[in-house]
Amino acid sequence: MKINQLVMLVFLVQGAGAIFYTVFLASYALALPSNEVLHHLPVFKIPISIFGALFILSTIVLLILSFIIKPEKQA
Repeated sequence: MKINQLVMLVFLVQGAGAIFYTVFLASYALALPSNEVLHHLPVFKIPISIFGALFILSTIVLLILSFIIKPEKQA
């Protein structure tokens, strides 16, 4: 793999993590005046589940790739 491809893969993983964190934080912040947490509602539960699983899976894939593949040097 070329270094540019690895950089793009890392950015995709970071993007999935940022979306997960934003939705998860919003489920707490939007209910702030009360003690209620909104992550049980489908509008938050579905994106948290999807992007959380995507983030964990892509992090594991990147970790495995970091041990298996050595990046090619650019000319």
